[in-house]
Amino acid sequence: MDKGTMSSPAAQSGFICRQCGACCRIKDGIVRVSDAEVARIAAFLGMAEQDFIDHETEIAPDRRGLILRSRPDGACVWLAEDNLCRIHPVKPEKCRTFPYEWTNADSSEICPGLQRVENVSGPP
Repeated sequence: MDKGTMSSPAAQSGFICRQCGACCRIKDGIVRVSDAEVARIAAFLGMAEQDFIDHETEIAPDRRGLILRSRPDGACVWLAEDNLCRIHPVKPEKCRTFPYEWTNADSSEICPGLQRVENVSGPP
């Protein structure tokens, strides 16, 4: 996550999510979850927090917390076939704030909605 891009193009113009799910299919994408997010998601799913941790998360590569599991193809396990998030009402902050509060260097290559913003407003 590029914290230096907190005022992303989406935050400055008319970004419209295309609900294509591309942002949820980033290979090696990492979605960290806080203790509060674990509690919220587990409650939403009707699971005990420890069951959620044991079955739906893994230790982050830097070993500094938990991340949501990904499917073998790199997609988020919570991405449904219709490209919508199955935990949308309680999705983690990283998911809720993209691309309004942060982007990566390659976000506009991945996200069709950001490509539209850059085409309309020109390069950043």
